[in-house]
Amino acid sequence: MLIFQTGLGDDLMLICAAAVVPVHVVTCPPLEPAAEKEIMAEIDRADKLIKKHKQKSTVVKEQMRRLKDKDVDDYKRDTIESLLSTEFQTVLLQHGVRAGVATRVASMWACNTVYDIHSAMIESGASIVVHFRCGSVRALYKLDEMITTGFIRAVFTDIIHSMTSSTPTVDVYVKPDDFDFVLSSLRSLQDSGLFLELK
Repeated sequence: MLIFQTGLGDDLMLICAAAVVPVHVVTCPPLEPAAEKEIMAEIDRADKLIKKHKQKSTVVKEQMRRLKDKDVDDYKRDTIESLLSTEFQTVLLQHGVRAGVATRVASMWACNTVYDIHSAMIESGASIVVHFRCGSVRALYKLDEMITTGFIRAVFTDIIHSMTSSTPTVDVYVKPDDFDFVLSSLRSLQDSGLFLELK
């Protein structure tokens, strides 16, 4: 979570931009434009439902409070992540999000919530690009781990396959220059005291 000093004005937007990582989701063969648009719309809808639920749910707020405890460890984080995943999935299914999308989005967004990673935007281009805002250096490295271990690829593979009649190969990557820029920016912000990294 970024904790901003007061009086920064326009610098707030620069700090937010500096912490955003574009994650590219590419398929082979490429998705048809209509299918890609539908997938993006469903993910975006699920994202908005989860964000709204996080603001209103006492269950989610309690788990977020537990994450701030000084004695929180990996076991407790895993427990909180599991609870959040179940909570998010229930909400998505109640609002008619496809089961294949709801399960995977809930799982990934729960992990993101625990490690202070936030979806900022989803767009199309030569691929689907999901922009994630990392609240700390640790969050950035967690995002990198989620990519290199294949977790995010598995999430999007299941989502895409559940929403299309074909089964394209899915790959997920971050451009090295983008990762290095965000890492450098976060370290600079941390060193300058513009935000505090929550453990």
